Amino acid sequence: MANVKQLKHLEHLEDEMLNYGVEGCKAAVSFLQELKKMLGHQESSGFMQTKWDGAPSVVCGTDPQTGMFFVGTKSVFNKNDPKFCYSEEQIDGWYEGDLAEKLKFSLRYFSTLDIQGVVQGDLLFTSDIRRQKINGEELYTFRPNTITYAIPVTHPIGRAASRAKIGVVFHTHYTGDVIPEMQARAGAKINGSEDVLVVKNDTPMHRVGLSRTEMNTFDRHVSKIESMCRSCGDFLDELVSETGTTGDAKFHIASYLKQFFNNEIKNARSIGNIDEAMYNMLNFYEEKTNKELAKIKTIANLTKKRNLVYGSQLYVEKNKDKFKAMLSLYRELQTVKQMVIDKLDHLEEFRTYVQTDKGYKVTTPEGYVLHKDGSMIKFVNRLEFAYNNFTLQKQWR
Repeated sequence: MANVKQLKHLEHLEDEMLNYGVEGCKAAVSFLQELKKMLGHQESSGFMQTKWDGAPSVVCGTDPQTGMFFVGTKSVFNKNDPKFCYSEEQIDGWYEGDLAEKLKFSLRYFSTLDIQGVVQGDLLFTSDIRRQKINGEELYTFRPNTITYAIPVTHPIGRAASRAKIGVVFHTHYTGDVIPEMQARAGAKINGSEDVLVVKNDTPMHRVGLSRTEMNTFDRHVSKIESMCRSCGDFLDELVSETGTTGDAKFHIASYLKQFFNNEIKNARSIGNIDEAMYNMLNFYEEKTNKELAKIKTIANLTKKRNLVYGSQLYVEKNKDKFKAMLSLYRELQTVKQMVIDKLDHLEEFRTYVQTDKGYKVTTPEGYVLHKDGSMIKFVNRLEFAYNNFTLQKQWR
């Protein structure tokens, strides 16, 4: 579960049950149990990284087949037509605008670092770092994507940022001899320079812990989730088997569940009252399938697909209690996840804001990535960061 070959997309803890059914649910529990060890300062094979809202994501290093230094986006992992940029001319051939400029900065300055192999990181700034006063405090600020990061001008990182030509968080290194087949591994120990500010992203778990009361609450949540996984398991597997993007599966409600949860976030709604969530889910399904039905040209095909939608609505009615149990499990996973995030957010040195029509509004960091036995899962406050990410205009594009 959540085991990635190349780091293109990470999954949310609560979404694993929608991706893999009961096995995804068990994986979520396993991540939480490992996290308990870390929060209790016990011996653990897991570790946590702070997730930065940087952009674009840059892959760079030495191409093992040519021995030449390259930069690129995630497209270097394309099976067909991978885009490796060994020179600024190649960057101009494939990219344009702000993205091209940022890749040129990356090539110019990352090639001066002692990067062994291939690594991946998120850009924080190039020439767009600013000095400004927010809430009476003198800060260096940069906004790579949705979040504006700020650090006091007197802080050692702030002084380093003011001198640097480019800032980056390297978070992943790769193993293997052929880039499209390389395996992602957490962490990248790259030292910066006067021109390159490399911000470390290891979350200092030794500085956070749970009180006895909090630990008991955490345990109760995890035990409840385990019990719910057992009772929901067969139904979760059934939903996964019905999910699809083509053919008849495209009209099954199972194919719209992740979209529904994302839509709730876009509308600043959490899964609270289960009956209300059921109502919203069915309305969302009807709205989405009506749009799909409107695209169909022939009466015969339209009739067939309408019957599929009607059958799916009957399926929900027949399995109403199972759907409610699934929604309750999703809510429980979100609750225990948020309990952890609230603890970790207090550790960050950088101030984080979102820019609104009325100025800067304090927000939380993007989130965290938990690593365990080669797998990764993300802990993100979706009602905070994901809502901003869905609704605010991206800076670098």
